[in-house]
Amino acid sequence: MGELRKFLVPWIDDVQVYSTDDLLMAWADPGIGRMMVNENPLGPSERVVKAVQEAARLGNRYPDTGPHLRQKIGKFYGLGPDNVYLGNGSSEMIDNVMRLLVAPGDEVIIPNPAFSLYKVRVTTAGGKPILVDMRRTPEGGLQYDTEAMLKAITPRTKLFIICTPNNPSGDFIPEQDLTRFLDTGIPVFIDEAYLEYHPEHPSYAPLIREYPGNAMVCHTMSKAFGMAGIRFGYLLASEEMIGYLRKIQLPWSLGLLSLAAGEAAWDEREKELKAKVEFNRREIHSIWEELSEIEGIHPFYSYGNYILVDPGETGVKGKDVVDFVFQEASIMIKAYTLPGGRQGFRLSLGTEEQNRACVGAIKKFFQIRSKPF
Repeated sequence: MGELRKFLVPWIDDVQVYSTDDLLMAWADPGIGRMMVNENPLGPSERVVKAVQEAARLGNRYPDTGPHLRQKIGKFYGLGPDNVYLGNGSSEMIDNVMRLLVAPGDEVIIPNPAFSLYKVRVTTAGGKPILVDMRRTPEGGLQYDTEAMLKAITPRTKLFIICTPNNPSGDFIPEQDLTRFLDTGIPVFIDEAYLEYHPEHPSYAPLIREYPGNAMVCHTMSKAFGMAGIRFGYLLASEEMIGYLRKIQLPWSLGLLSLAAGEAAWDEREKELKAKVEFNRREIHSIWEELSEIEGIHPFYSYGNYILVDPGETGVKGKDVVDFVFQEASIMIKAYTLPGGRQGFRLSLGTEEQNRACVGAIKKFFQIRSKPF
């Protein structure tokens, strides 16, 4: 019997599986609070649910490529339907961009901290993720270290990853910094997964007309629209870039139900998003204020649906907080490594009741830590 390993790509051992074990636990016990994966606690609208039900009756038919929806999305951004690429959430966009641009040994410059799937998919393509620590701002936030990222460019650099607002640090990248990356001529993947939480902040999609050769803007309906399990996302880019991406996209990667849900959500975006956005802003601000009262730690203000916390000089490891919150409140949050190697933690929004319980458990943890033995 032949040895499997000799047939595998040589870089497979460098690939780390993007773990979803926390979701296995959460689905197994519906009583667990899911505040670890940036889900929206407010689900899809009734219109979306109805659209999915109606589409299911046509489940014996293969889907098309969503030409009507691509037309609507393109028009919203001042682009055409051929500037729009639909897919199975932003995860598919990330994966296909890596497969299109990254060959074995190529480098992708990624901020640290960032969405860990970026690194996983770079490595899966045989590439090398170049992680560049974000810098602390005078206001106490975390921002892209533009100079350091530009200095990281080598002849093997194939892509910049920019998430705005960034997950998990929560802040936007200024346009003047973003255009410095675009001015290099190197492709730039601009992930606006959380932008809908702040509709007053304009998308960077107009930069596609100014930088047609290297600007890509990605969106998902998993976050503000509350459709993480339905799987719908889209990428905006030049017609040339979209044409290449379609060459490597699997046929029917976006199912009939996802297309129907995506179009229903898009058609009611103004009305439906309003309540979700207001809930998110209120809860994020409330949690940030409460966590800011805990002596010695630093929560980063976020424009997403999550808050990253630096335990500062308390000596606390993020995993200790994660474990305590789970034991105390049956709520799952996530440990995160910060620039410099210190381990913090991130919590995403749950229901109002879960948010209060989570913050209460975090406060209790640090109260216990502060008591003399």
